[in-house]
Amino acid sequence: MIGQNLRRVIERLVLSTAIRPAARHELHEVGRAAGIAYRQIHQVLAGDGDPRRNLASFVTTKMGAQADRLALENIGKNLINSAEYPNTKTIHQRVIRMIAKLFHAELPPEDGADEPGVIGMTTGGSSEAVMLALLAHKWNWRKQHRQRPRASHKDQPYLVIGTHTHACFTKFARYFDVNVKWVPLAPGQYAVTAEQIQTVLETRISDDPQVMRECGFTPGEAAGRKVGELVMAIGCVLGSTYTGALDDVAGIDRVLTEGGWDIHIHVDAASGGFVLPFTQPELQWDFRLPHVHSINVSNHKFGMVYAGLGTLVFRNAAIVPEELLVDVHYLSGEMRNFGLNFSRASSGVVVQYYNFLHLGHSGYRRIMQECLATAQFLAASLTAQSCFEVVSDTEQLPVIAVRLRTDCPPHTLSALAECLKRRGWIVPVYHLPANVEEIEIMRIVVKPEFTRAEAKSFLHDLLATVEELTAAPHPSAVNQFVDALGRRCSMPEMGVLS
Repeated sequence: MIGQNLRRVIERLVLSTAIRPAARHELHEVGRAAGIAYRQIHQVLAGDGDPRRNLASFVTTKMGAQADRLALENIGKNLINSAEYPNTKTIHQRVIRMIAKLFHAELPPEDGADEPGVIGMTTGGSSEAVMLALLAHKWNWRKQHRQRPRASHKDQPYLVIGTHTHACFTKFARYFDVNVKWVPLAPGQYAVTAEQIQTVLETRISDDPQVMRECGFTPGEAAGRKVGELVMAIGCVLGSTYTGALDDVAGIDRVLTEGGWDIHIHVDAASGGFVLPFTQPELQWDFRLPHVHSINVSNHKFGMVYAGLGTLVFRNAAIVPEELLVDVHYLSGEMRNFGLNFSRASSGVVVQYYNFLHLGHSGYRRIMQECLATAQFLAASLTAQSCFEVVSDTEQLPVIAVRLRTDCPPHTLSALAECLKRRGWIVPVYHLPANVEEIEIMRIVVKPEFTRAEAKSFLHDLLATVEELTAAPHPSAVNQFVDALGRRCSMPEMGVLS
């Protein structure tokens, strides 16, 4: 009898815990069983989109079973604790060196682990890598600029970038007090050209109201000086987030050489850095060009590892200023650190090394060629349709950016994306940046895990959706129908969300 009563009490407690709403704004006094907590969270997250059908993201969504096992085995190792995990440190350095060599950096000897300077580092992603690279260039510009005969105490550093650059460039300029000379895009021209950079550099300061205002120059102080004298770095993009377009890095390098400019280039190769070395090794955009001094790449994009890993490499180990290296004494042993983040799991670096060992150069080349072939298949299929115009170059990167033709039936890309979402596909629609903001784009990223069969399935759904929208009386009616259907088919609010 006592046992039965006790069982009933336990059952009531479990039931009350199970139906009790999940914490929203503060910790509950009493927790709940691990299994119940797991199920509640699992049910909530099941309502998210399918990562495999997320064509908006460049980020890797699937690795193999062996990589998953390695990631789980090493998720508890803090990468910063190199003294406690010396073998992980060795793998970390190998990954950096392999990427630096892929980009033709001037590498120190393999046994020169104790040599001064920094050739590169892994980061939490390309945003951190870009900021670190530009921070190094800012400090170097400041030291070198003091020695220039025409330098003024009013001079301020300028970063020259296109309006299509990633948001992290804007963050750097705001957070680290750097002015920006924006280079605009134009219809049909979705990357920065060498001619545009030359125009910026050769413009007289006295003819540039922005620079005159920001630096507070008088006409006499600006006389005879050019904007290029204030440029700390030029940021080039190897694969724009908007269209996948490549800046003319080689042409910009040539402009700097011919103009006698001592200006460094940073290449944001977040998207292209793991594609072009394998598909177009003859294309020069890396350290083979004399003015390229730093490159970042997103391992979690076409490096094919899970989200949270980027790499920054410098031309040589002498570029990072000594003043930016921070000595750390409170871990086992001593170390020097250059980074914005500190503690993070070792798993990303470990699975990147796994990919390098498993795939090798030929494996990466085969996979990237397959991505390009799938992207070209999709681009050709969309071009064959009367309503789409492909504005990206799928010979370069596996990114398809399309716009609607002006003679297209009266529907919008936004309506198309909304209907595709009902079929499970996530496709972004957005306007291009300033100067071409009237152009609306839909982008499809072909990742290694996106198979040809899935591409055909997506194409079938896309064309079926176009037919549905074309037959609809008006886009607004379609939007109202989609909204109503979404409200009708939405999941009822579960107890775990109350």
